[in-house]
Amino acid sequence: MAGLHRRLQRTLHGDGRSLVVAYDHGLGGANYAGMADPARTLPTLVAAGADAVLTTVGIVRRFEKVLHECGVIVSFDRVAGDPEPAVREAVLLGADMGKIICYPWSTAEPDSVERVRTWAAVCHAWELPLMIETIPVSFEASEAHTPEKIGQAARIGCEIGADVVKMHYTGSTDSFRPVCAALYVPAVVLGGAPGESDKAALEEVRGAIDAGASGVAIGRRIWTHDRPDRMVAAIGEVVHGGATAEQAMRELRSVA
Repeated sequence: MAGLHRRLQRTLHGDGRSLVVAYDHGLGGANYAGMADPARTLPTLVAAGADAVLTTVGIVRRFEKVLHECGVIVSFDRVAGDPEPAVREAVLLGADMGKIICYPWSTAEPDSVERVRTWAAVCHAWELPLMIETIPVSFEASEAHTPEKIGQAARIGCEIGADVVKMHYTGSTDSFRPVCAALYVPAVVLGGAPGESDKAALEEVRGAIDAGASGVAIGRRIWTHDRPDRMVAAIGEVVHGGATAEQAMRELRSVA
């Protein structure tokens, strides 16, 4: 599957790690902060060092020239029914990867694992890598987001065909290390809602990388920031440059 491996490499930096900017929130109606003007925001995110952008078919169609400079991951989260037309569209648009959410143990979506397994099969038939975002039960069910369940959900993602798993961070390097050790595909950590300090967010990225994560897929913590380009650069210093959170804060404060 030479095409699949070539596309996968397009989403990675030369060190095998990946800084993915999640920019698909328009699917939920987000039209504020850095989502309000993609023509202004996207070029700065790519220029600042995003290895890939996770986004929508609408964004890919409109901003193809901007996204040509980085990897492109297309979200399939709001697609219903037969996966094949959506996968074919993504391939024809030049996407390097697809992405879909899986909710193990969900009572609201009891067929989630089986449905995502079908998506993986169709993606691979088109030689399109698939990122599976594994969320125990649901985003709202925080009581299920324990290190054990986060790890089990990510392993399920591996087993049903993920080429990359997108997952929660467990809160500490020590608790996340055994989770990563049990995975046999690259894992990227999701960002979640903003709220904590910039330094705390960068410390979380540092902890995840130290535990064995291959990168991050962060959205709102970047595009709601006053300087989303500097936030990308700071995260890049941690993911690719080996910087501590304190060192990365200096990048964030830079006026370059």
